[in-house]
Amino acid sequence: MSDVAALRRVAVIGVVLAVVVGVTSTLAFLAAFGWDIAAALVGDPAAIIDGGPEAAALLRWGAIGDMFYSYLLLAPLALYLHRLLRPRKPWLADLGTLAGFAYIFVGASGAVILASVGPPLIEAYATAAPADRPAILVSFELLRNVVFFGLWQTLDPLTLGTWVASVGLLLRPERGAVGRFLVVLGGGLFAASGMTMLGIHSLPVIAVGVLLVVLVWAGWGLVDRAARSANAEEA
Repeated sequence: MSDVAALRRVAVIGVVLAVVVGVTSTLAFLAAFGWDIAAALVGDPAAIIDGGPEAAALLRWGAIGDMFYSYLLLAPLALYLHRLLRPRKPWLADLGTLAGFAYIFVGASGAVILASVGPPLIEAYATAAPADRPAILVSFELLRNVVFFGLWQTLDPLTLGTWVASVGLLLRPERGAVGRFLVVLGGGLFAASGMTMLGIHSLPVIAVGVLLVVLVWAGWGLVDRAARSANAEEA
């Protein structure tokens, strides 16, 4: 078996495991925030801080699962794509892979920090005197700002966007639809990071962003198809 084939097999196993772990850990994460998707998206302290030991345990396991399925289990995929695509344009493949591993390790670090610091704060809040609770709440808000807004919603979209867009550019000559989608998705991730920098944290805004990505991708495909048709007629 060649190195590329072996890497492909490991990458597929990693992605399958990521899907399996992702389902269970996402459910645990949502349950920790009372099944409030908007609150879980931004780590809203008000939705979890008074959840007690049960919410603390759910947050711990949800964050640990996130460390694996969102990040570490994607490392073989990054290596496989780099090996597969590097002959086409080495500098772009190297840049994309560097960004991919930055995304993996920055995001995984955020998940570890959340799993290690968040649950003890929730447990302490449950047993603290009323006078001590505001300080614990402030500490959890600081944790949320660092992990959710700093690492996951500012640095992660920049690094993941670079990785995704580079793969899209390298795939586009052979797989136009997939390549175009990845390039547009990368641009959407850059925009998401910019919104976080501007202090915009809204589920409806994210939904609109996803819709725009799909529309831009579809529009680009139509333009490419029209250009190919015109070139064929001229030939």
